[in-house]
Formats: sequence, structure tokens, C-alpha cells
Amino acid sequence: AQKNLKSGARERAHSPEYPWHVAKLMAKQGLLGITVREEDGGQGGTLMDAVIAIETVASVCPRSADVVQAGNFGPIRVLAEYASSLQKNKFLEKLLSGEAVISVGMTEPDAGSAVTDLKTSATPDGDGYRINGSKIFTTHSAYADVILAYVRFGPGVGGIGSVLIDKNSKGLKRGKPSKFMSGEEWAELNFDNVHVPKDMVVLGEGGFKKQMAGFNVGRRGNASRPLALGRSAFERAREWALQRRQFGRLLADFQGLQWKFADMKMQLDAAQLLLYRAASNADRGLPSPEETAIAK
Repeated sequence: AQKNLKSGARERAHSPEYPWHVAKLMAKQGLLGITVREEDGGQGGTLMDAVIAIETVASVCPRSADVVQAGNFGPIRVLAEYASSLQKNKFLEKLLSGEAVISVGMTEPDAGSAVTDLKTSATPDGDGYRINGSKIFTTHSAYADVILAYVRFGPGVGGIGSVLIDKNSKGLKRGKPSKFMSGEEWAELNFDNVHVPKDMVVLGEGGFKKQMAGFNVGRRGNASRPLALGRSAFERAREWALQRRQFGRLLADFQGLQWKFADMKMQLDAAQLLLYRAASNADRGLPSPEETAIAK
């Protein structure tokens, strides 16, 4: 990270483009698919391995850590855990090589965080389904090769599942790009009678809990980046305080600032320990949504 990513980190962070050269570099280093089984092309590592990788890269270049995050958590993990051999052969190899990225179509305009209220429908049609609906806040959607879309096969929570939609599918329309607070772009996705073959269904009716279990794991990856960014800010402030002088003294000599640094250090250490607790317990077979939510 210090050798290859430090230079240009600020520009990279504010660029709307996906850093494909970084993705390929990460793939060569074995940092994509850390949590994916070896037989599926991954590294067969632990959640803690991935958390530490994200945290370390983010301390130098947060945008590059997003690449590691996308290659280990979220939709790629759902794909690795529950996809068929056909689906893995079609998409997973490209994702793990840094040549493609997957987006998740989960949030909807009228549902927000209430995923159970989603309305995007999957209606049986011949050898597949017709997908109709829309998604917002779709990370990576502006340049994703494939979308893992949450859809409704039937009523209630039990009727929710997911399908894989190729970026070139007829009826898939991307809206005008918008920006998150980070500057990263996303685009609204509209599904207008998009045909999805049956073999592109990842989880059918009754698959909602499995999908959410995969994303509960992903929140640990989400927590790694802001922790590293906080540590980076702390170290930069500390370095400045040991150089800058006011009233004939270093800033670091003023007790009021020392208190601030102490509070910052305690909060960062607490955040790290909460994150490591959630990851290590999950690796030992004791995953806890509560511990993960607290860490995030």
C-alpha cells in the first residue's frame, strides 16, 4: 500500500471512476476473495484476515480499501456462498481477478432501509422471470458488470429472494449518476420487464434470511475503513502537533490538546477492539448481529 497506493490517494478518493488498475493489483496480491473458499478461486482465509487487510490498505488509501471490501464482503460473498456452479463459473472468476465488479440492488425509493417492504417483482415467464421495479443507492452500479437484485417472488418476507442481472440485459436502464457523500457515484437502476433465466436465480422464495446473513458479515468490512481513516487522521494530527509551535511551545505540549488526543486514541482503540471481537467470534462459529452492529 505504501509503495503503490500512497501516491495519488487523495485524487483517487474523489474520482467517480472505479480504480480498475488497483483492483487488478489487489487480485495479484491475493487480496480479493480472502474470505472465499479455495475451491471457488479464493484464498480460504478468515473474516479477521479480510478486516485487517481492509484496515491496513485504508490507512494509506481509503478508496483502494473499498476495492478490497468489494472483493470480500457484500454481494460477492452472497454469490460465493449460495450461487450455483454455473453462476460462479460465469461471474466469480472475473470478480476475483479484478476485471469486474458486482453491485447489489437492494434499497428502493419507497422502502429505504426497510428491505422487507421491497416491491421489485419477479413474475414467472416461460423459462424464467420478468423483473419489474427500481433500486437506489446501489454502490458500484454505475460500472458494475452484474447486479445481485433483491426481488419479490411472492408475498411477505418469505417471498423475497435474489437474481443475477447482467449489465447488458434488455430492459435494464441506469438513471443519471448521483454521488454519495464520499464522492463515489451510483446510479438508479430501473428494471422494465427484464427477463432473467431460471438458472440466474441465486436464492428463491425463502432466501431472505440467508441473504441478510451474508450482509451482516459485510458490515464488519464496512467498519474497517472508517476505523483506518480515523487512525490516519489521528496520526496526521499527532505528527502536526509535534511540529507546529505556538507561543514558543509545541502544540503537543498544551494539556488541552493532550486531552483531545487521549480521547481520540481511546475511541479508536475501542472501535478496533469491538470490530475484532465481532470478526473473531464469527470466525469461531459464534456470529453475532448485535456485536457486528455495535462495531459498525
